[in-house]
Amino acid sequence: MNNWWLPYGLKKRLTEKKSFQTDIDVKPLDGIFKTSLHIYIIDVGCPNDLCFEIKALQAPQYNIHRFGIFFADTPRHADVLIVLGPATKKMIGPLKETINQLPKPFGIILIESGEMKSDVDIKNIVGNNLLAEIKNYENPEQIIAVLLKIMNK
Repeated sequence: MNNWWLPYGLKKRLTEKKSFQTDIDVKPLDGIFKTSLHIYIIDVGCPNDLCFEIKALQAPQYNIHRFGIFFADTPRHADVLIVLGPATKKMIGPLKETINQLPKPFGIILIESGEMKSDVDIKNIVGNNLLAEIKNYENPEQIIAVLLKIMNK
């Protein structure tokens, strides 16, 4: 009982002193979203471990709300769409519908994990709205660094 997470996490301050840096090419959203950014996530064929790690971003140990980054419940309220995994053919329709529901201006981040390959080229569907592409996903801190780079923080 001595190693209960909450006091341990508060005592260690896991993320507050960490600086998030990335070498991934990111296209910022032209100074529009400097104070807050709302993201919506769609899974088009990723492994489950990636989905669990994305959900971990909402946990207190990453505390992304202090940067003004929030998860949207619908694509109509989102500024950035995060597409997880290589797309399957059956998910192309829902992906296009989700992109059509995003308000303008918006950006898209592609995240792929593992050796899974897709027959579908998502870049043709995404078009000019592609902000960043994470090909070899390692940890949630990569996503935080990309989102902060989009916001110019």
